[in-house]
Amino acid sequence: MKRVFWLLPCLIIMVLVSVISCGGDKIEVSSESGQLPEAKGAPSVDVFIENSGSMDGYMCNGSQLKDAVYDYVSDLNRSTDTTRLYYINSQIIPYKGNLKSYIKDLNPEQFKLSGGDLTSTNLGEVIGSVLKKVNDKTVCIFISDCILDLPSKDAQKFLTNCEITIKDEVINTMKRIPDLGVEILKLTSDFNGKYFYPNGSVEMLENVQRPYYIWIIGNKYQIAKLNKRVPLDRLVKYNLKGICAFVGETTIPYEIQNRNLTGGVVTPKGGRYEATIRADFSGTLQPSGTVQDKANYSFHQRGVTVEGVYPISDKKSLYTHYVNISIPQDMKVVEEELIFNSPKMPKWVNESNDESGMNVKANLDKTTGIKYLVQGVADAYRDEDISSKMKFRVTKK
Repeated sequence: MKRVFWLLPCLIIMVLVSVISCGGDKIEVSSESGQLPEAKGAPSVDVFIENSGSMDGYMCNGSQLKDAVYDYVSDLNRSTDTTRLYYINSQIIPYKGNLKSYIKDLNPEQFKLSGGDLTSTNLGEVIGSVLKKVNDKTVCIFISDCILDLPSKDAQKFLTNCEITIKDEVINTMKRIPDLGVEILKLTSDFNGKYFYPNGSVEMLENVQRPYYIWIIGNKYQIAKLNKRVPLDRLVKYNLKGICAFVGETTIPYEIQNRNLTGGVVTPKGGRYEATIRADFSGTLQPSGTVQDKANYSFHQRGVTVEGVYPISDKKSLYTHYVNISIPQDMKVVEEELIFNSPKMPKWVNESNDESGMNVKANLDKTTGIKYLVQGVADAYRDEDISSKMKFRVTKK
C-alpha cells in the first residue's frame, strides 16, 4: 500500500508536466507582407479579330463569339485608358468605328471589304504582329480559331517550325517587356459555314459548336489589374472551356497567421501546427483551379505540407486565396518557404489538338495544331519553373 501511495503522486506530476509542456509548446509564425507591384495608370487595350475565311462560320446570327467579345471588351472599357479595334490577317487593319459597330460589322461581307489576304493566314506571323504592338502600357487581345493552315506535304515539319516561331517571337517580346504575361482561353461558339481542309477541299458545317481562342498579352501586372476588374470566369456563360497562363516568377502579397486568423501564435494539435497563409495570386495570372491544386506547391523541408487551398469569397479582401499548411511539432523549423511552382501544361491543350485537320465532323471540339502554338509560348517560359515564393518564420514561444 505504501508503494501505491508513493507511485500515485509521481503519476499525477508526470501527467501535469506532460499537459503543461504540450499546452506551452507554442510557436509564432510571421512573414513580411509583400505588395503586388502596382501597374501605373490605366492600360490601353488593342483588340484584334482574325478575319480570314475560316472565321466566317463564327459570324452567324446568335454567335457566342460575338457576344463574348462585345461583353468582355465593353466591361474592360471601364478600366482602360483607350480601346483600339482592329481586324488582322496578312496585315493589321484599324477599325474606325466604335465597339458596337465593330461587333455589328463582324460578318463575311465586311471582312472582304476590310482588305488583306483572307484566303490563308500564317498564324506565327499574325501572333508576332500582335506581340509587336504590346508594351508596358498596352494589353493586346487576339481572337482567332487558331487553325494552322497545314501544307499538303511535310506537315510535321511545318508544325514544329510554327512552334519555334512562336517561341522566338515571345522571347523577343520578353526582352522588351520583362514582366510579359500571356493568357490563352479556349471557348466554343455556334458555327455555320465552311471548313477548309489542308488538301484544298471544303466542307459545309451547319448548326455545330466549334472552338476559338482568346489570347491576352501584356505586362502581367496590367493584366492582373484587368482580371481583378473583369474576372475571366464571367466568360463561363459563353462556353469558357479552359485557361492557361504563362509568366515569370512574380512577387505577390501574403501573410501568415494561425488557423483562426487571430494572430501568429499557434498551439499544437495532434502533433502538428496548423497555420494559414492568405495570398493574392492575381499577379501569377493562374486560374483559380490551378491555384487550388495542391500538387503545384512544395516546401524545402519534408513534413511541411499544404492541406488545402481555398478561394476567398470576400471581394473586398486584399487576398484571393487561403492556403492551409501543416508543420510537424517535432520539426525544428526556423525559416521556411512555400513555393508555388509553375504549373504543367493543362490537359485541355492536348485534348483540343487535331494533328491532321482531317475529318472535322469527328473532331468538332478540336483545333488543328493548337498544341504547337501554346507549346511555343510555354517553350519561351521553359526556364521559369517557379511562379511565386512565400517566405515565413517559425519561432518557439
